[in-house]
Amino acid sequence: MQTIELPLDQIDIYGGTQARVATNDEAISSYGEAMEEGAQFPPVITYYDGSKYWLADGFHRYLAAQRNAYECISTEVREGSRTDALRHSLGANATNGIYRSNADKRNAAEIALGEWPEMSNSVIAELCKISTDLVRRTRIDMEKQDLLESRTHVTGKDGKQYPAGIEREARGGSQSVETDGTPSGTGGSEGGAGGGGAPGKGSGGGSMGGSSVEIEAEARKMIREGEINHAELDKIFSATAIDYAETALNVLNRMKPDDPKRPDAISRIERWLEKEKAGRA
Repeated sequence: MQTIELPLDQIDIYGGTQARVATNDEAISSYGEAMEEGAQFPPVITYYDGSKYWLADGFHRYLAAQRNAYECISTEVREGSRTDALRHSLGANATNGIYRSNADKRNAAEIALGEWPEMSNSVIAELCKISTDLVRRTRIDMEKQDLLESRTHVTGKDGKQYPAGIEREARGGSQSVETDGTPSGTGGSEGGAGGGGAPGKGSGGGSMGGSSVEIEAEARKMIREGEINHAELDKIFSATAIDYAETALNVLNRMKPDDPKRPDAISRIERWLEKEKAGRA
């Protein structure tokens, strides 16, 4: 891996490694103006297969430099193929400077499913940094439109083959569980904390590809990170005090600083801590 000044015309931006639905012209203009004023941007990232430099991250920076009629752009060059560049792009768009729209997330799922239809929904979700539920819904829609063949088996995170579409009963009704043990329901809108979907207390053994312990551990992690409604924590037998504490802290951290509810929430926690300390004295 090295960082060099690479001519723009040597970088391939038309190889299908762009995960967004479309680029943002306003962002391109803003980047271009900032570049002209001397702003330093991180290098774009390419993968070089011996003949082509595939752009993996930095499409808006590349187009801004092109609009400014620059000949070269600072580029981090990594060894790899178009597929490596695409894998990088699908995940990189989740954390770069321009927020992904729901259409962008859906597009990423469609691209990944088209490239790796044999992979389980949760593997695709992890690759694209989106919810498993969005991948599941996208797969179903693509199959209905004959854009994707229905599969009887998929490959889990462990590389093993499992029957597709395994379901098990959870508290409050049936819930689809990914074949490698990841609950599919993240609730609410894509990427947000919404309705339930965590495995219920008292539910039976796990599905193929993941034991009940693994499924509950994954659900607890998703609750702490806000992918499943925090109220679902009460339905999991293995939930610990740490799970509750981390969930509360993460909820507070996700609140905007100017949210009027945030000071009240913090004050309530402080009062509880003071009472606990006084009771132990």
